[in-house]
Amino acid sequence: MIADEPIQVSLLTWMVNSLGTTYLVLLPAAALLSIALALAVVIRGRGPMAAAMLILVVPIPLMIGCYAALHGVINAFQILAVSGTAPKPSEIATVVAVSLLPPFVGLLLMTPAYTVATIGTFVRSLTEKAVHGE
Repeated sequence: MIADEPIQVSLLTWMVNSLGTTYLVLLPAAALLSIALALAVVIRGRGPMAAAMLILVVPIPLMIGCYAALHGVINAFQILAVSGTAPKPSEIATVVAVSLLPPFVGLLLMTPAYTVATIGTFVRSLTEKAVHGE
């Protein structure tokens, strides 16, 4: 192997290392919480506040992903600022790639809660119309 040749890592390994332990645990936990709360609101919620609650509950993983991105960018640029030399474009590209991963994962993990909220609200609107005789 040539000394200048980059080390090849799998995509899964890169993703796990990019997220870090904190967000590797926090993002799936937020997704499970979001799904459970969306399901509870769809089943038990009544009135106009149910829709407002769904709007707040469903994007929790995405909000955590956006926070993780900001946290990662701040930490990475602090490290780049302290280094004595000018950063290479590949280092900046790595910072951007690592920082864009948490919102992407948050968006993917938000999808099940969004699906539960959408289908549940649709089914509920159909059943309420049938009960009220509309």
